[in-house]
Amino acid sequence: MSFLHEAVGRLEALLQDSGCEDGVVALHVNYDADVCQYPKGVSMEGWFGGRIGQFVTGEPIRATTRVSFMFGAPLRDRRQRGAACAIINAVSAFLCLERGLRACTPDHRAPCLAALSGELSGRRIYALGPLPAVERAFERQLVDSPDAADVILVGGDGMTSDAGVECIDAYRSKKRMVFLGPSTAGVCGLLNLEHWCPYGR
Repeated sequence: MSFLHEAVGRLEALLQDSGCEDGVVALHVNYDADVCQYPKGVSMEGWFGGRIGQFVTGEPIRATTRVSFMFGAPLRDRRQRGAACAIINAVSAFLCLERGLRACTPDHRAPCLAALSGELSGRRIYALGPLPAVERAFERQLVDSPDAADVILVGGDGMTSDAGVECIDAYRSKKRMVFLGPSTAGVCGLLNLEHWCPYGR
């Protein structure tokens, strides 16, 4: 069972007999939304009960489904996993399980990056997922493998690729992992993972 299946299972247990599990989630693509500076992609938004959760991805989908679609689903590919993350974020927003499920405004990007740079000063970093801002800002600290890293930085699409799921499952208890931005907030809240998004809304 992957970390994502574990997160889905925890959400399923939280929602049991609440009626929310039968609620409808709409997945949209919002090209005009503010997005986190770290990942690469567009905002796929999950709408549930009047609340919105974002997931920034290079492979967004549009769909209408029930929350329970995830329960017991194999989540075999990146698109299914991304949809599950967007649904988790939307439901987390509705239930007030997490804050910062939408990106900050652009004026907060520089202080966010400065704070992250201070937090990771002198540490060897492995970037999991397409993270162009991380690659630019931490160019001299980047390493080519998670084994060589002090810290693994994880973006949204880093959680949904086959290699990303394998890496997170293999190193979650061995290395410090920091999950970046609103895309990762819902899963981090359910699994108590370290999350970085100081200005998320």
